[in-house]
Amino acid sequence: MEVGEEGEIAYLWAMRVGILGAGTMGRGIAEVVARAGEAVVMYEPVAEVRAAAEAALRERLPGAQLAITGELTQLAGAEVWIEAIPEDLARKKALFAQIVPWVGPTSLVATNTSALSVHALGRDLPYRSRFLGWHFFNPAPRMPLVEVIPTAFTTEEAVHRSLTLLRAWGKVPVIAPDLPGFLVNRIARPYYVEALRAAEGGVSPEVIDQLMEGLGFRMGPFRLMDLIGVEVNHSVTQAVWEGLGYPVRFRPSWLQAQKIAAGHLGRKTGQGFYLYPTAANTPRGSSGPPAAPTTS
Repeated sequence: MEVGEEGEIAYLWAMRVGILGAGTMGRGIAEVVARAGEAVVMYEPVAEVRAAAEAALRERLPGAQLAITGELTQLAGAEVWIEAIPEDLARKKALFAQIVPWVGPTSLVATNTSALSVHALGRDLPYRSRFLGWHFFNPAPRMPLVEVIPTAFTTEEAVHRSLTLLRAWGKVPVIAPDLPGFLVNRIARPYYVEALRAAEGGVSPEVIDQLMEGLGFRMGPFRLMDLIGVEVNHSVTQAVWEGLGYPVRFRPSWLQAQKIAAGHLGRKTGQGFYLYPTAANTPRGSSGPPAAPTTS
């Protein structure tokens, strides 16, 4: 990496990937891209999130060509833009409008939305022919599947480039329709919703997880919600529920809403449906986190 007189970030090879957002998914996608040998520039306006992301990525990728900035102008010239901010339609649309001056005439622009309408996000953009969904799964460095969601405006060439690029990064891209929840999250909703209904009725999350893992699932629904982020999982259910016309079978859970209100978002906060050892809640002398989390 080189820094010019004006502070511009310049790289020694051509492929330059801009990532919008340095939260859990942004960091994970950045790791995927950097490990594939691409030059990564991440945009994150919140200084604390930016610092945490940089520390984590520098530790995991000491030799990567990686820059993290609070200035969108530093992403100018990126051949690929990947948005990975929270699931909020208005915020995402505003950000896509904001980057218009810096998106090149051949740049691909992808949203990592989990369930929002890709058409609604991209229909008013001047680069909508090169805009589509790339839905990575958490943790992005370990999960091979990526749902690729074109719109009615996306060119075949943009879809082909997406598939080729994602395969080059070691991913398994699958084209999915722009329906509420796409394919995976639509099919997975009952796994979470029915588990939450049972918990609302008094069944222990730990018992439900043990039963599902005993059937062969790698993670029970509550451990998985804690890994994904309770608020992220809830927002996807909300989007699918609204998108399908509020069917009772997909109604979001008050139990999840209660966890979110309490700030118990899962592993990242030290507590969700389970309690995870952190510096704040682990007694001195503890040997570290157990092999499995303990019930909250």
